[in-house]
Amino acid sequence: MNRKIRWGIIGPGIIAHQFAHDFQYVSHGELVAVASRSKDRAKGFAEKYKIPTSYGSYEGLYKDPSIDVIYVATPHTFHLRNSIDAMSAGKAVLCEKPITISQGEFEDLIRAAENYGQYLMEGMWTYFLPAIRKAKEWVAEGKIGKIRHIKSDFGYPIPMDPTGRMYNPELAGGALLDMGIYNVAMAWLFCQKDPDQITSISHFAETGVNDDVTTLFEYDEAVAHLTTSFRCKLNNWAYVIGESGYIAIPNFWRARECSLYRNEECIDHFKDNRNGYGFNFEIDEVSGDLLTNKMQSGTMPLSTSRKLQEHLAWISEKFHQDNNFLHT
Repeated sequence: MNRKIRWGIIGPGIIAHQFAHDFQYVSHGELVAVASRSKDRAKGFAEKYKIPTSYGSYEGLYKDPSIDVIYVATPHTFHLRNSIDAMSAGKAVLCEKPITISQGEFEDLIRAAENYGQYLMEGMWTYFLPAIRKAKEWVAEGKIGKIRHIKSDFGYPIPMDPTGRMYNPELAGGALLDMGIYNVAMAWLFCQKDPDQITSISHFAETGVNDDVTTLFEYDEAVAHLTTSFRCKLNNWAYVIGESGYIAIPNFWRARECSLYRNEECIDHFKDNRNGYGFNFEIDEVSGDLLTNKMQSGTMPLSTSRKLQEHLAWISEKFHQDNNFLHT
């Protein structure tokens, strides 16, 4: 592969900074443009990461004929519109998670991708990390036997700011969509099935968004315990527990390592020793897909995104339906 895929970014926020930083470790792509609604913000971002072109509007990036794929890193509520606009301009799209904020929006997006004949993928970068792939490999090899439990926690104390994205209902704020989606993604990755029963409780912030959610997925032979929070620092590990052993993954959403245990004994350990945040693995796979004319990712297909949207909706519906929630 001598040709490199040319990337553009819209929405130069926190996660876009990490994404851009990791292009120095990318083999099959190059970052050539960034767009923001603020010309100065786009220019500053471009200067920081030595990006050749910056635009003070998204339309400028959409119309740039040199761009192959656009990374959509805007707030959740803009993902649908931004992704459709990019695809209608003939660009492939990698859209940050959650790809949309509802099942209805997701189906609209799928139809748009089909209509415009464009590659579309949700940015669940965790699935591409070597430590997560190693954990999957251990499970497939039968190293822990049949899975009986999955435990996944992701939480940090986020100061209450009614106007900030995290707590703003108009920007689809809340812990479930922002952090909890990673927990739901881990349950799907290792179980690959819908839960038979869901129990979920939530605490709500004064703006009405959920800021602490605990969910139990019950399967025929396994249970997934998933917790996310803006109210406190959680353990932030994932555990995949089987009949004959378990896998521990520290800081699983950005995993650098994982360990295989049999009872109390660690019998194997993997560490990737990477230099960057880890977005380069996702970027290279998308670039490789485009270079080989694939229409979807094999690691993060749209069928998986559909399941994550369904499960997020079920969780939200469940804790409202049962009225088992508390208000600040």
